[in-house]
Amino acid sequence: MPFSDGRICGAEATDVDHIVPGGDHSMANLRALCSWCHARKSSSEGGAAAALTRVRIDRPKPTHPALED
Repeated sequence: MPFSDGRICGAEATDVDHIVPGGDHSMANLRALCSWCHARKSSSEGGAAAALTRVRIDRPKPTHPALED
């Protein structure tokens, strides 16, 4: 898996990764990654999925009492 600076991981591939997450188990959607790269990618995908389920509440910004007119 390429790093953000373009380097390629040279570690032994031990895990199978879905390129596009989901139920597509075709060979075109699978690749081999080292366990570190696979854990990093899976963690990133999990964090992105969790962010979609968070409820965002827009609250007015409080002003400091001394600055109110």
